[in-house]
Amino acid sequence: MSAEQLRREVFFLAYHLHWSYPDLMDMAVGERHDFVRLLVEQIEQENARIEAAQHG
Repeated sequence: MSAEQLRREVFFLAYHLHWSYPDLMDMAVGERHDFVRLLVEQIEQENARIEAAQHG
């Protein structure tokens, strides 16, 4: 993982979940990736529900 990818991953989780930088960096890489995947799935589901509600 590049430094830029790590920065984006940490930003994404910190921004949405309000977790601290030290907490995120203390996590195992695989655990952080799992949380990113879960958060992306959640956001996609919420966006799909919003889209469906807007179109009937």
